Amino acid sequence: MQDTSSLEYSLTATVCLESQQVLKLRQLVSTDDFSIPACATVFGAADSAVSRGKAFDANIAADGLRGLVDAPRKFLAECIDVTPTVAHAEEYARLLHTRAAEKRLRDGVLAALDEGNPATAIAELCKAFLLDNAGGRLKSVSQALTETLQSLSVQEQARIDTGFPKLDSILKGFEGGQLIIVGARPGVGKSAFLLDLAESAARAGNETLFVSLEMNASELTERLLVRRSMATMDELIDRDLTDELWDDIAAASNRLERLPLHFWDRPAATVSKVRGAAATIQNLRLIVIDYLGLMQAERRADSRNLELGQISRDLKNLASELQIPIVAAAQLNRGVNDTERPTLLSLRDSGELEQNGSKVLFLWKIDEFGTVGVSVAKNRRGRQGVVQMNFDGAHQKFTELSEPYREPEKKRRGGFLEGGT
Repeated sequence: MQDTSSLEYSLTATVCLESQQVLKLRQLVSTDDFSIPACATVFGAADSAVSRGKAFDANIAADGLRGLVDAPRKFLAECIDVTPTVAHAEEYARLLHTRAAEKRLRDGVLAALDEGNPATAIAELCKAFLLDNAGGRLKSVSQALTETLQSLSVQEQARIDTGFPKLDSILKGFEGGQLIIVGARPGVGKSAFLLDLAESAARAGNETLFVSLEMNASELTERLLVRRSMATMDELIDRDLTDELWDDIAAASNRLERLPLHFWDRPAATVSKVRGAAATIQNLRLIVIDYLGLMQAERRADSRNLELGQISRDLKNLASELQIPIVAAAQLNRGVNDTERPTLLSLRDSGELEQNGSKVLFLWKIDEFGTVGVSVAKNRRGRQGVVQMNFDGAHQKFTELSEPYREPEKKRRGGFLEGGT
């Protein structure tokens, strides 16, 4: 049997020196793959701490090893000393997982030889080993059909609706593992729209996390209050409130405080920090992020375009990992007019945003009277279409309109259609 101690020491050193790496490493290796209890303990402690947004380093690791090894700090120092570089940690993790899986297979086969039907037991062990090497996602069409039919037979769907019936008839809701991009120019109301989605999900009983990189929690709760009371934003900001408005705000507050809605107002957040915040909420069903352009990448890239692509990939992976939908706002290219219907090419620094989004929605101003178009431009499970809404800026609230959307006719110039040849 191959000795894996050097790999385990190096992974222990890596999470002590660069704790954020555990978020990538845990996708490749688990504590069950470690043969040295102290190394497994450190790796598990790092994973737990970073997932909750807590600090982790060699000093914290040493404190957790008390009673497990005689000299915790000396043990960790030795791990660091024998580690040539932390740059190859992902390869170390793959090797350790492979060798641990081979050892489990070998031990399982030896144990199966003593059973009554060793051939069947060994065949099952080999199948499990092959599936593990394939990522555990290999399924026959029969298995996939069985799972699909079982999900169809469930009356209550796991999807989360937006709260807008016409829009939901097009979107078919948000489902686990999906990344939904909401694009708009500044001033169209995308933050209010995201808050509308979050509140609607929470009202349906879904634990919802609203990550705000632009406004603090107090500003968000102000918007919630004006949405559910007679007070306007101006009256609330100016504190120009009558006794009647105060009573109305108090009643709205009592209704809102029972919602399973959580705000996290962290400027310049990274995906790993969002993951840490999400880990503190039990039964989380939805994450809403306002907005992508203010997020920081985990790793520096040559351009902001590449960094946004990296962020959107990481968010897509997080949605898949947590099996919940993530809705994230994105700004559009500066060349796009806020009264012009956007297309998928309109995404600012679009790069991979379009590619990584399961669904892409756009908002734009149809007229100066508060009519806003909501376009479903990409929809992997559903169809495309447009819904007209009224945006009440005084109360930061969207309302669906009954009138169907009609594309405006092109203006004529000099007897020819504008833009024609």
